[in-house]
Amino acid sequence: MFALRNIVNKQLLGISILGGAVYAYDSHSEAQLITRNLRTFTNGILIALDYKINFKPGPTLEDSMRIESLHERVANRIFDSFEKNGGLYIKMGQVIGTQAAVLPVAFQVRARKLFDSAPAVPFSTVERVFKEDFDGKHPSEIFEEFDLQPIASASIAQVHKARLKTGEVVAVKVQKPAIQKQMNSDLRALRILLQLYEYVFELPLSWSCEYIEKHMRMEADFLIEARNAKKANDHLQSEPALRKKVYIPKVYNEFSSKRVLVCEWVDAVRLTDTDKLEENKIDYKEAMKVSIETFASQIFNSGFVHGDPHPGNVLVRKHPKNNKKVQVVLIDHGLYIQESEKFRLEYCKLWEALFTLDIPVITEICKEWGIHDANMFASITLQRPFSGKKAVHLQDFDVKDMYELQSHMKERIKNFLQDQALFPRELIFISRNMNIVRANNKATGSPVNRINIMAKWAVHGLSSTYKGQWLSWRSVLFECTLFMMSFSFWLLKVRDQINRFLFGSEVRGLEDILDEKMKEQMYANFGIKIDTSLFDG
Repeated sequence: MFALRNIVNKQLLGISILGGAVYAYDSHSEAQLITRNLRTFTNGILIALDYKINFKPGPTLEDSMRIESLHERVANRIFDSFEKNGGLYIKMGQVIGTQAAVLPVAFQVRARKLFDSAPAVPFSTVERVFKEDFDGKHPSEIFEEFDLQPIASASIAQVHKARLKTGEVVAVKVQKPAIQKQMNSDLRALRILLQLYEYVFELPLSWSCEYIEKHMRMEADFLIEARNAKKANDHLQSEPALRKKVYIPKVYNEFSSKRVLVCEWVDAVRLTDTDKLEENKIDYKEAMKVSIETFASQIFNSGFVHGDPHPGNVLVRKHPKNNKKVQVVLIDHGLYIQESEKFRLEYCKLWEALFTLDIPVITEICKEWGIHDANMFASITLQRPFSGKKAVHLQDFDVKDMYELQSHMKERIKNFLQDQALFPRELIFISRNMNIVRANNKATGSPVNRINIMAKWAVHGLSSTYKGQWLSWRSVLFECTLFMMSFSFWLLKVRDQINRFLFGSEVRGLEDILDEKMKEQMYANFGIKIDTSLFDG
């Protein structure tokens, strides 16, 4: 018996030493596959247990505070894991962040702190990527000059400034080599966790996994990004209203690969940096208008949509041929969504119906998409409160009301999306685009009536398809609605200026007011508390 126990102890010791050695080796390797997966599944199981054991809503204030504490604890655990893992986990966290409106406030707040930044890899690693992708060539064989220090470093890649041997200044985007090694493992872990949570919590979670996974893989292929840039540029050049107002930098395909992208260098200012834009005498209001029109054109006309239009990817400069005009510069074309023609037309019709209060059409489209609550979806689409009959009137809620709402939240969410198979996957990233565009407008004081611009392009998308058939009483009603909204927008601006001049009041933009209304409606209808900073992108 003693001999058997001795053998078992030696085997356990051997396994422990071997496991420790493997873990130590992996933790110092480039990809860290074991370390990352271990961290993911350990935290994933702890989160599931935490919710299963401790999520017990009650009617008292103490119960409510305990649930809020639980949400905060879980949110920190999730996003801390994403930040430590880095790479594609940052992208996963950003996708979750764009859907955070249906999650507790703690998730919304924590998602906003997830920045897509990471330490740069050394230049020796950059050299290795070039040699592997360009038949052993060193960067010095391709470029006349190449800055050793990157100007930016994110989760997937870093960017260096360089000069070609022909004299052109370029931006060189180099993918971090660990990404390709980590991708299959990371995405597999994500799928397993979502399926586990779907089973444990009886909520539809994994239905979007395949679509998101597909686009994450595409974003890590710079040859696809080069093709996306060309396709987006072709659309803009075919759109008379935008072709001179928007610019996409040239891609040098001969110097690009799956992990290296070489583009024309453009000196420009971030869209939301109003101080620098004014310093350079660039009209930031016009720039915002052009940027919103650009993305509205993509959503409603071409159906080929930029999935990440944050201010760092939307730059502004004086037009090279006319200093009095502005030109918007779009960069980073890794994440694009191709809408189906059926979805594009239905989405145009939805927006048109929202403005003409055509409730039967709204309801029918929502039904086609497997959505039960048409009013709630309309509010999410417009990113402002919507009711087919009248404005939303809110009541005061006490702790007991909140208990009832929290207790039935799962049923409400499940009921909102009745059939996941019917839900258009395009909306996952379209909503991300629109939320970021909204945040851009809000960050500059809401100088542009975003909703009116989007609606006009939606109708443009219909009229270009049906070639004038849209002109009818509906067009009159639509134009009247737009006029009233434009007039209200103007009155709001005048009121704010008067209050600021007479009383020194802080000016609140239209987007700020809509945020407050959305916060109230989400709480009244779904029992979901929203941190309005969520809408800041």
